Amino acid sequence: MNNVFIPGCVCTLDACLITVVYGSNNVANRRGLWGNLVSIMETVDDVPWMVMGDFNTVLDYSEVCGASGDIGTAMEEFRSCVVDMGLLPIPLQGAVFTWHNCSIGPRSLWKRLDRMLVNDSWFARWPESVCLSSTPRTSDHSPLILRGHAMHRSGRLFCFDNFLAAVPGFMDVVNNVWRHTIVGTPMYAVTRKLKLLKPIFRAMRRKKGDVSENVTKAKEFLRLA
Repeated sequence: MNNVFIPGCVCTLDACLITVVYGSNNVANRRGLWGNLVSIMETVDDVPWMVMGDFNTVLDYSEVCGASGDIGTAMEEFRSCVVDMGLLPIPLQGAVFTWHNCSIGPRSLWKRLDRMLVNDSWFARWPESVCLSSTPRTSDHSPLILRGHAMHRSGRLFCFDNFLAAVPGFMDVVNNVWRHTIVGTPMYAVTRKLKLLKPIFRAMRRKKGDVSENVTKAKEFLRLA
């Protein structure tokens, strides 16, 4: 079967782009799909973007269980495409292998052919996104379910006052938080660590007094000088 890709736009309060793909069973034919995806990436800019579906190839040998023949070339080409697009996998929950050839014994073969890949803008908007691999019913593929919730824009943004960097022990505090192991994508890990630092910085700011009030007093002092 030839490649199929369906680009679309989901319009809510914040628009996002979702491209659904089906990769050809033929390695040479899939190269056209990789080229098309890279072309789409060049038009996306900073819009949250997801590429999902059955790619018919894997990213790593660990995503194969059973005799699969030579998959090195196909795997490297897919991996190169993902790097060129700057996409990251949404953390997977559930079964690692999303496809089975329905055979038993030595001919049984499991692969992770289905996945959800997103750009940094997606994780910035929905940092807690997860991909659930559910139990297959009538198909030899496991259905994928996207879950997560958006960061509420009504909340206050992460703010940092430059004077805090001069407070004794500042770097020790940051280093202690940054040593925490956060399970998830790099963008998600950074987001979680900043959330841990936010109340600490707020407390340090209070010890230095109200910044806005201090600025107002300083301006009044200069006016009277």
